[in-house]
Amino acid sequence: MAGIIVLPMRYLVALALVAALAGPVVAHEKFKFVGSVAALSEDEIAIKAIDGATYEMDLLDFTAVTDRNHKKIDRALLRVGAKVVVLALGHDMFDLEAYEISLTDR
Repeated sequence: MAGIIVLPMRYLVALALVAALAGPVVAHEKFKFVGSVAALSEDEIAIKAIDGATYEMDLLDFTAVTDRNHKKIDRALLRVGAKVVVLALGHDMFDLEAYEISLTDR
């Protein structure tokens, strides 16, 4: 009988440990920007959003560039002036990482 009680307790401890370690990972906020590319470098993009503000964010190796149907396209098609929708993660508006960029004028 004692073995039955200890086994679920181990699972609870394991789940609590996983939850504690995963806490900082889920602390990111999701952001969506609609606008045009204002500046572009190998590891950073600036978006002039429709609200008039310019937002800078990091481009990572896994950042997907897609067409409006969310099919992956070549990253070289990104150009200054291109109309885009950018999905990003970050702690706030000053710490952003783009994870998908959709070209809407393509």
